[in-house]
Amino acid sequence: MENYVQADDYELWMIIRNDPLIPKKTLDNRSSVHKKFEEFNAENFRMMEKNAKAKKLLYFGLGRDGYTCISKCKSAK
Repeated sequence: MENYVQADDYELWMIIRNDPLIPKKTLDNRSSVHKKFEEFNAENFRMMEKNAKAKKLLYFGLGRDGYTCISKCKSAK
């Protein structure tokens, strides 16, 4: 699976291995929260598309049993 994803897009493999790229904003220079949809910019949408593409590659790269195990996951990780 690792080679399958890396061959398509290495950044996707890093998303799967580490954490999904979720648009956040910093509050009070300490804590961060998820941005609201209205606050998204072009880079935020690119990040979200990368997450979706990573999940798609995992879904289609697995057999029926594997798909059943991960189909309800929220992130590729």
